[in-house]
Amino acid sequence: MKPHAQLPKILTVKTYEQAASEAKTKVALERSGKQLGLLTRFPNINKAMLKYFRFGEVTLIAGASGSGKSAILNMIEDDFTNKAINGKFHGEILVIACKYEMSAADELLRTVSGKIEKSYGYLLSSEYNDDLKNYNVVSDEEFAKVEETLESLKGRPIVYIEIAGNLPQLYATVKHYREEQPHVKIVVTIDHSLLSQKLDEKDELALMSNTAHCAMKMKKVLGAMVIFLGQLNGEIERSVRKENPILHYPQKTDIHCGNQLFWACDTVWVFHRPEKIDIDVYGKNKIPTKVLIHVLLIKSRFGFTVSCCFEQQFAKGKLEARQVNLFKSRLKS
Repeated sequence: MKPHAQLPKILTVKTYEQAASEAKTKVALERSGKQLGLLTRFPNINKAMLKYFRFGEVTLIAGASGSGKSAILNMIEDDFTNKAINGKFHGEILVIACKYEMSAADELLRTVSGKIEKSYGYLLSSEYNDDLKNYNVVSDEEFAKVEETLESLKGRPIVYIEIAGNLPQLYATVKHYREEQPHVKIVVTIDHSLLSQKLDEKDELALMSNTAHCAMKMKKVLGAMVIFLGQLNGEIERSVRKENPILHYPQKTDIHCGNQLFWACDTVWVFHRPEKIDIDVYGKNKIPTKVLIHVLLIKSRFGFTVSCCFEQQFAKGKLEARQVNLFKSRLKS
């Protein structure tokens, strides 16, 4: 006698009444005046996100190496856990920061760098002074300032995962914190989506597809806010792109494995630093590229596309908004 074939699992359904109740609750909560999402220090970013970053949403921040995407993620994590910026948030949060590319200590030094306006290299006593023909040395007073800044960050609701696991392990870890602290809202950040360990994935395309599915599951089942970094492919560096100002601007096809990630995200940001690929003047308006970072929101599930600019001040560990209009946008830079 043949064993019965296993019946397929029936998918969970939600009734119209349940969905309508949730929709009404969303509107009611937002009009109450309570801060239900998390703000950044950048007004343009907040406006583009329709006031703030919300829980139950997935965001991709893409960029080439050196474009500033890791720096902006570090600033976002700092802002989310900073009571001076998000002290009015209605509830408690926990940031689970997956630092697969950098160590947690280095990420903290990046944060300190921005707060005391000294570069990461300076903090490591490794900035070379051509006049003195020697490297800087952090003074006793400066070291005390580092210690004071680290002490001021103590107690912030953030934990770090430095050693990458596979995607089921990541989901299980987030689920563990959700069950252990059910009253806390969880933010999951991943500093490099390609560095998760492969399990059954045969290649990067499969890994990115499964990353997208994992992010969607964390969003819908666990109610988490998910922000992860993605890489640009080499398409934007082609000569024909650099020589034609109209083609300078990044687009969806410039994102590595973009099709696998794009559909799963509520918002997709691209950080572009044209100076890094030897473009001296940028776009149709011929904007000088020195210290320029062009930021584009190329997908917004609930809003509109956005273009704005920043000035990289990595020597001070920060970015500053710039009032530059590269092209018309519904959100002014």
